[in-house]
Amino acid sequence: MPLARPLLAALAALCLAVAAVATARADADADASRAVAERLVEGAHGALADTARPEAERLAALRQTIDAAFAFDVWEKFLLGERATALSEAQTAEFRALLPGFLADLYRKQFGKGLEAKPEILEVRPARRDMLVRAAIPRANGGTLPVDWRVRDFGERGHLVIDVMVGGASFLILKRDEFAAILDKSGPDGLLAHMRANSV
Repeated sequence: MPLARPLLAALAALCLAVAAVATARADADADASRAVAERLVEGAHGALADTARPEAERLAALRQTIDAAFAFDVWEKFLLGERATALSEAQTAEFRALLPGFLADLYRKQFGKGLEAKPEILEVRPARRDMLVRAAIPRANGGTLPVDWRVRDFGERGHLVIDVMVGGASFLILKRDEFAAILDKSGPDGLLAHMRANSV
């Protein structure tokens, strides 16, 4: 079996090369996901903490940060689910226009207090096809609020946030249930009115 050893060596080398490529891709994915979270932290914290600026400017800066970081198509698909068919084309267009401001307002309400210190990025870990970036948000009482951003690689679109989890509770799931209840009770017009009232 003179070819056995060269063949085994070639297979081993191929396996090592594949593993190296996979590791490099995972590292690049983790680095890009961390960079998204760092930009989000920097931009959002700067917008919310700079009380010397007019509120309108701070909210506009927050909205700009959210616009650049979130995958709104994923949020829309998950938040509406099968109920998306209940919206007309015009209502869907308005929903899409309101969603970034709604999520920016949600971010402000959740993280806009106790901003004496900037959130700290702690770790990045894989979560199926995504990456979870964990941070600790310092609070005025000396405690910290654990936050995880779920980040996905969208290829040419880059890495974008598809969920935010606070203490293990998913914004996507919480808001999906909230939207479903509003749609069942008040229909699409009720949901859009709710989003208009809670948007920056």
